[in-house]
Amino acid sequence: MCRWYAWSHLVSPAQHALNLQFYQLPVLKSFVRNPQVHVCATADPEMLTGPFIHLGPAAAGEMHALIKDIQEHCAHLLEFADAWRAFDRRLQETADGTTLDELYNELPTPLSGLVELVYDLSSRPTMRLIEELLRADCLDNSPTQELSLYDGLDADRSFFLNTPRPVSPARVDLRVPFADPRIDLLASMRIRPAPLSTLSAAFGLTEDTEARLRKLVSHEPPRRRTPQVTEEGVRLRHFGHACVLVQTAKTSVLFDPLPAWDANQPGGSLTFDDLPDHIDYIYITHNHQDHFCPETLLQLRHRVGKVLIPRSNPSNIADPSMRLILERMGFRSVETHPPLTTIPLPSGSLTTIPFLGEHAGFDVLSKQGALLTLQGRRLLFLADSDCSDCNVYRRIAPLLGEIDVLFIGMECYGAPLSWLYGPYLSGQVTRKMDESRRLSGANCERAWRVIQEVKCKRLFVYAMGQERWLQYLLGLAYEPGAIQLVESDRLIERCRAHGIPAQRLTGCTEMWV
Repeated sequence: MCRWYAWSHLVSPAQHALNLQFYQLPVLKSFVRNPQVHVCATADPEMLTGPFIHLGPAAAGEMHALIKDIQEHCAHLLEFADAWRAFDRRLQETADGTTLDELYNELPTPLSGLVELVYDLSSRPTMRLIEELLRADCLDNSPTQELSLYDGLDADRSFFLNTPRPVSPARVDLRVPFADPRIDLLASMRIRPAPLSTLSAAFGLTEDTEARLRKLVSHEPPRRRTPQVTEEGVRLRHFGHACVLVQTAKTSVLFDPLPAWDANQPGGSLTFDDLPDHIDYIYITHNHQDHFCPETLLQLRHRVGKVLIPRSNPSNIADPSMRLILERMGFRSVETHPPLTTIPLPSGSLTTIPFLGEHAGFDVLSKQGALLTLQGRRLLFLADSDCSDCNVYRRIAPLLGEIDVLFIGMECYGAPLSWLYGPYLSGQVTRKMDESRRLSGANCERAWRVIQEVKCKRLFVYAMGQERWLQYLLGLAYEPGAIQLVESDRLIERCRAHGIPAQRLTGCTEMWV
C-alpha cells in the first residue's frame, strides 16, 4: 500500500492515514535528506527494526518521487490524520467533565460525521471512530493497494515497517484492490493449473507484463506433503511461529496463518503448498502482523470456510476492527465472538479464551486464545498471553477441563509501545513509558502460573519468531543468552522436572495427538 508492505493496520483507512502521516512520510523524508545516515544505520543488525530505510543512496530519487505521489494521491488520508491528532489534543486539553456537545460544532471536516465524543467512567475524554462509515466516498484507501509478484526468498525481504518496495523490472506489480475477486483466480493457480492467457485476460496485462509473469509460472505442480488427512486421529502441523494446523478427516482449523513459502531453508519443511485445499476454519488470535497477515490470508481466501476473530474496541484508534479489515480484503464469512463463546465443530468445539497482556497496556480487545476440542483431544492456544493475574486463569480453568496440549508464547521482552502504536499517540511518550510498557508475553514464572492452573499434560512454547524466513516481519534473531531463550528454557526444564513433556517449537513439525 503506497509501496509499503501491507500489514493489517494499513488496510484500515484511519490507521493507514496515521501511519502514513506520522511514520512513513517522516522516514521517507529523513532518507531523502541524508541517505547515508540510513545506510550506516542499516549496516548494524541491531538497527534492523529501527526507523531507517534499507535502500542505497541511489534510491533517493525514487523515494522523493514516492513522497510526492503520496502527498498528491493520499491528500485526503493525510488531512484526516492531521485533523485526528490536532482535535484529539484539543479534546484532552479542553474537556473538563462537562458536556462535549458544543465541540461537535468545532469538528474539522475530515472528522465530521465520523466520530462520537465521549467520556469514560473516569471522565477522561476520547473520540470514538465509527469505522463502519469509512466508505469509498469518505476515506477510501483501496486505490493504494497492489500486488507485487516476484521470485525471491523471505530471508532477503526488507523489514515490513521501515522500507518501501522500489519499482523493479524483476517484479510484476498489479494495481488491484485487495477485495477484487480476480485475486482468487491468481491464488487458485497454486493448486489448480490454468492457462496464462486466462490470467492475462482477467487482469488486462500488457505484452511486457505477461512476458515477465511468464517467468514466475510453471508447468509443474508444487510438491505437496499430504495436505489432506484421511486416517483416524488428530494431526497437528506446526508451520513455524504461531501457525498451527489441526486436522481430522472431517475438520481443519488453522491458527494464525503464516507459513513459509520456500522449503529450501532451515526448518522450512512445511510450506504454504502443504496447506489443505479447503480449510474449514481460520482462527486469528490477535491483530499483530505475525498473526494476522494479509499476504497469506488473501491467497487463502478462496479456500476458507469461516474466519473466526475477536471483537475490537471502537473507542481505541489503536484497535481497528478485524472484521472490517477482512471485509475490505474480500472475505465474506467472518464471525466475531466475545470471550468464552463455544462454537460447535464436527467432532468437537472451539471456545474463545481471554488473552491478557502483550499490547503495551492499551485497551485493546481484539485478542483471544482458544480451546480446541477434537475427537476428545483438548488443545489450548494462548498465543502471546501474559499471565499478569493468575486469578483470571484460576477462574477459567474449571471451564476448560483437562488440557492435553498447551501452546503459549514467551516473547517476554517485547518491543516498546511506540514501535507499533506510535503513530496513534497524540501525547508525548516518555522514555520511561516506552521502556516499561512493552509488547511482551509471559516469562517463566508467569507461564508456570498458567500451567499450574490449567494443568496441561504437555507443553509447547511457540511463537518465538526464530524462523529465519520471518525476520522481515519480526526482526528477531536472539543471541545465545537472550532473556527470551533463557526464560523459555527455564520453563521447559521446570515442566520436565514435574513430569510434563515440554519443548520449544522452531521451524516446522508434525505430530499426532
